[in-house]
Amino acid sequence: MTQDSLSLRLWLENRSAIQTGLFEDIDNVEYEQSYRPDLADIVFLAGMDWDDYLPFANDAQPKINLIQHVRHGDKQHPLFKFLSHRAIRLCVSEAVRQAILPYANGPCLTIRMGHKIPLLTYPKSTQLYILATKNPELGGRVKNDAIKLGLSVILHDKPVERHVVHQSMAQSIVTLTLPNKTEGFYLPGIEAMALSDWAIVPDCVASREYSSSFANVTVCERDTAACIYAVQGALASYRGVSGRLRRWMGKRIAQSYSLRAEQRAVQKVFQQIPSLW
Repeated sequence: MTQDSLSLRLWLENRSAIQTGLFEDIDNVEYEQSYRPDLADIVFLAGMDWDDYLPFANDAQPKINLIQHVRHGDKQHPLFKFLSHRAIRLCVSEAVRQAILPYANGPCLTIRMGHKIPLLTYPKSTQLYILATKNPELGGRVKNDAIKLGLSVILHDKPVERHVVHQSMAQSIVTLTLPNKTEGFYLPGIEAMALSDWAIVPDCVASREYSSSFANVTVCERDTAACIYAVQGALASYRGVSGRLRRWMGKRIAQSYSLRAEQRAVQKVFQQIPSLW
C-alpha cells in the first residue's frame, strides 16, 4: 500500500466544548455517518474507543492505539483492561511508555507529541500568569498571595481558548502552569518556556523530560508556599546573561517538539506495520 493510496475515514461521536470546529474541513478526510471500523484496513483507537470497537474486532486487522497518559498502566483504572488486546501502541512520552510496557500486548513506541507555538511578542506587562484550569483552588490561593506581595497577576481557572492562553503567557514574565498530579504529556509547560521569560511547572511525571536545569523552567511542589517561592525565584533569575541563556535553551527544547518531527515518526510507523503486526 503506497502513501498515495491511503484514505482516511473519520467518525466523530461528539465535539470539543471549547473548539467546536476542531475536526471540521480537514483535507483528504472522508467523514463517516456511522461507525463501521470493520471496513477499514487499519484502525486507530484512543482511550475508551475500545468499548465501541471490540464488537467489530478481528485479530487480523492492525490496530494503532494512541496512549496519552500514565494512568493506562494503573491496574485500578478502566483503561488498563484494554492493554491485553494486541495493538501497536504510540505513547506520547517515554514516561507513558514505561508505565504500560510491562502490561501491553504488542509493540510500544514513543512518539513525542508535536505542537505549533505561535511567534508572539508582547511587552511583558504582567509579572505572573497562572494557568489553573486543572487546579483552580491552588491557582486562586497562589494568586491571592502573589497580589499581597504586590505582583500583577492574570489567572485562568476555567477553560479558555488556546490563543488567549498563548497571549497571556507572552505578556507575562513568569507563567505558573498547574497540571494534574500525573500527566502523560503536559504541553502548557513547553508553551510557557517558549512564550514567557520563565516557566514554573509542578512535577507531573511527564514534565520531567523537558524540565532541564539549564532551561528557563522551575519544578516545584504542588502547594501554595512552594509555588510562591518558585515565582519569587524566577523573578530574581530571569534577567542578565544567565536568564537569556536559559530562555534560549528553553526555546530550543520547545522547538524540538515539532509537528513535522511527529509526522515523520508516525509515517514511519505506518510503513512498518507489516513487520510490527
